[in-house]
Amino acid sequence: MATARSRIATRSHTTRALVVRRVDFGDSDLVLTLFTESMGKVSALARGARKSQRRFGGVLEPMHTLSMRLDERATSELMALRESKIETPRTRVIASLDRMEAAGRALGWVRRASPPRTPEPEVWRALESLLARLDAPNGTLSARTELAQAGLALLSAFGWGLDLERCVSCGKPCPRAQAAQIDVARGGLVCRECGGARLRLAGPVRTRMARAAAGEPTALEPDDLDVALDLVERGFRAHLGFD
Repeated sequence: MATARSRIATRSHTTRALVVRRVDFGDSDLVLTLFTESMGKVSALARGARKSQRRFGGVLEPMHTLSMRLDERATSELMALRESKIETPRTRVIASLDRMEAAGRALGWVRRASPPRTPEPEVWRALESLLARLDAPNGTLSARTELAQAGLALLSAFGWGLDLERCVSCGKPCPRAQAAQIDVARGGLVCRECGGARLRLAGPVRTRMARAAAGEPTALEPDDLDVALDLVERGFRAHLGFD
């Protein structure tokens, strides 16, 4: 009877996943925070992962896309990791400090911004796309450029995209070459008639940023990257309150 109840209380899931955090637990276990394709962010216990190479074989690392089988118990918030294998290895990412830092920063955004057990298909696609570009053998853009572009895409995927072409309050369009005031908490440009904002973007920078936010991969210039990444960080902080 106990065995039957155990079976009823357990549900198995097979999904693709990215490791966004690892925490040592006990003598040999790991508690993993995973961003999964089918369930969004979940936490899982990998028993013996730090001792047994035969069981998980060192695959529980960030950057790679993994195929996992997870068991869910009604009595525990933690899922149990049963199987894991690397589906998409990203050796070029882990061989480059710049690429690793860019990937790690994006994984951190997703870890903090994703609500538990909520599928985020657009976020999954944006994150997978960034990791694929960072791992490309003949990539033409720097890791920071890829990160800035992906950051703007991730904000949009979470529903916090920045409108840099018209006032978010009254809808009045801003001429392309004109400087504008930006309030990331309100979602973008705020004209003077609607109160303006403290953050100011020069016209050409704002235009290139808007093109990048629309998905144009080569829109940003090297001098734009600090501004773009600052906007992304401000956007996440405004909605989530993390540092």
